[in-house]
Amino acid sequence: MKYRVFVTVLLTCITFLSSKAQQAEPNPLPDARYKVDILIVVGHPDDDIEVASYVAKLIEVQHKSVAVLYDTRGNSGGNAAGPEQSKALADIREMEARHSLASYGITNAWFMHGPDTPGGDVLHSLETWGHGLALEEMVRLFRITRPEVILTWMPNYVVGENHDDHQAAGVLATEAFDLAANPLAFPEQVEAARDRFSINNYGEGLRPWQAKKIYYFTDATHFEFLKGRGPEYPTSDISPSRKIPYSRVDKLARAHASLQRALLRIRVAERHRREGPRSRG
Repeated sequence: MKYRVFVTVLLTCITFLSSKAQQAEPNPLPDARYKVDILIVVGHPDDDIEVASYVAKLIEVQHKSVAVLYDTRGNSGGNAAGPEQSKALADIREMEARHSLASYGITNAWFMHGPDTPGGDVLHSLETWGHGLALEEMVRLFRITRPEVILTWMPNYVVGENHDDHQAAGVLATEAFDLAANPLAFPEQVEAARDRFSINNYGEGLRPWQAKKIYYFTDATHFEFLKGRGPEYPTSDISPSRKIPYSRVDKLARAHASLQRALLRIRVAERHRREGPRSRG
């Protein structure tokens, strides 16, 4: 008799669990505050200026929502605007970046925890950032923002000044583009919280996400290798609201984001002009 009661209770529990599994909550809608059409992934504050004229038009004309993900806060580099360096410079550059983004319609910026790593060896940047830790953080932000399109630096040594942080940003973005859709990649991120209204939850409650496309851009000074390999867009189109070319919108954003670097370049140019050409001998 006891055996029959036990079997009946067990079957009832199995039936109940099966019913609950069939009624599993569907993939919820993204958080509208952070969901974007386009996520720009770059190494430093001011890197996004490379595509600012193009993105400004997408925001204004096509009403696209855009956010930027910076792998570092730019704690290295020259500063002609003031004495600040290191962590203080990073604080200033973060604020510069937010002001710059706001000038052409972007309100959301995410900053990762990698240190600014000057050099030309992408493996050096990835090692300094902690490759796995940085990738986990980027996958998390992909799953939070759920972008349709990723824009990032070309992960190739041919890029512009060959900054290793630029290349590393492209490497991580490419890896995260694939991994964010895989529930086995960083599974604690997609684990449902035990009680999201309480504390001490393990799971992060996110969902896997697959962006549709990833595009690469470059600050190379020569463009022969790009011909025929992707779309091209003019920056001479006129902004309907500002009545100026989008190339000018780009310059206004650059004025916010690159004050220290711009002043430094001006001073270096002035010094070279005063001193005249130098012999390499």
